Amino acid sequence: MKPYLILLAILPATFPATAQFTLSGNIRHYTGGHPLTVNLPAVYGYHHENSKTIPLESAGTFRITLPADSLQTATLFFRKKQITLLMQPGGSLAIELDENARTVRFTGGTLVRENQWIQETKMDDAPFFWENDSLAALPATEIRKSVLAPYAEERNRHIQSLRSSRIPYPHQQYLISELGYLHINYLNDFFRTGIADRATAREMEISLFDDVRIQPAYAHPGPQYFAFADNYIRYLETKAFVQIQKENRPPSAPIPYFGISLDSANVIVNQYGKAYWRWIGSLGNFPPEIAMAYNWQQIRNLYNDGDIAQAEGLSAAFLQRFPDSRFSASVRSMQTTLREKLAANAGNPRIVVLEDSTDTQTVQAVVQRLKGKVVFLDVWGTWCGPCKEEIKHLPALRAAFPGEEVAFLFLAMDDDSRHAIWKDFIRANAMEGLHFRKTRQTIPPLWNELLAQHPDKSQSYPQYFLFDKSGKLAIAKARHPSEGEALYQQIREVLNKSD
Repeated sequence: MKPYLILLAILPATFPATAQFTLSGNIRHYTGGHPLTVNLPAVYGYHHENSKTIPLESAGTFRITLPADSLQTATLFFRKKQITLLMQPGGSLAIELDENARTVRFTGGTLVRENQWIQETKMDDAPFFWENDSLAALPATEIRKSVLAPYAEERNRHIQSLRSSRIPYPHQQYLISELGYLHINYLNDFFRTGIADRATAREMEISLFDDVRIQPAYAHPGPQYFAFADNYIRYLETKAFVQIQKENRPPSAPIPYFGISLDSANVIVNQYGKAYWRWIGSLGNFPPEIAMAYNWQQIRNLYNDGDIAQAEGLSAAFLQRFPDSRFSASVRSMQTTLREKLAANAGNPRIVVLEDSTDTQTVQAVVQRLKGKVVFLDVWGTWCGPCKEEIKHLPALRAAFPGEEVAFLFLAMDDDSRHAIWKDFIRANAMEGLHFRKTRQTIPPLWNELLAQHPDKSQSYPQYFLFDKSGKLAIAKARHPSEGEALYQQIREVLNKSD
């Protein structure tokens, strides 16, 4: 599991001269072989488009001004180490990194004490219970004793150290707020992904959130609060469906905390995705300002994924509810941009969609259409978050093999009701190649074909396969596009063997 990143709060479109933070420093033993980047997301979460590379001098020194319209956090990355930084308008921080030892030391600036405290509390490190798999197998009573109690004690110890420091009180309040929400987020992930017994996981999750107030503990909440808000909606989902099952409510009855029936919810999720369902949940449970910022981030995520069907539905609802918000102009701009991408690829001859592939019984039948080329097969779905992340790396993959020797084949698992959504997603993301689709009911034989000779029969999404020029499966479960050179080397090996 990866730790949550403590990131920057909401950024406006423009910044006055005082709404800046100066970051400077140097890298000891600098070789020039490793970039220094900073991530400044919009509301919460880590997204590549919000990262920028910090220019470095030959001696490893740097100085950069970053936008900061309020007390907020950013994340610095160097040699796979993440370093949370606290910033404020007009503030500064000097930092020394060591390329060999991979250490960090704050040497000056207006926020040196605050950033030293963040490092001392190890907020960027994974908590102890993520490093010990045996803890997840314990019963609920033992988890409370061995995980919750010591973790709360650790949090209280950090808060006490902050209270006794010379850090200004408003900064203390912000850091205490973010630390508290960070602990909740870590525990939530532990319950949801670490505990195999689902009844225990649900019990622990509901117990964790039941006594937490949704209103932010700080006037200008940071990214860990918004990550908590996202987890809180998922908690409401869990609690609602536990209640539905316990009371044996009919599908036509309102879902607790969401106010719509299960029948209506299924229609909404099928047409617009879970982001719209969580939009409904956020409006009914969050303060308006929180719901607005939270959903703007969801919209931005959907547009960055090229998920035009979900993005359009949520954008329309957002603009109707918040027509004059500070986010409305950017939502309209994203709408225009994605519609233009869709239109630009409407007649792209390099995007070939098999409109009716119901008669296609094997992958091999489609691969033979591309005989004479090494075929990269992507098994994915428009509903699959990891699939969408990997699709962002396809342009780099194409650039690595610019000739005609590598062909791209895409097999999507999507229901028939999502046929138009599937086609629009392909074109909005310029997924050049040959496309065909199967449903949940019709794809199993193709999985069996692809995994027939592989010991790992898991049918997870996404997965990748390489076929040689004769059409023979050469590599099952190939490396992912995000792995870059590791995948490129596999493709080269198949190309060389095919020649």
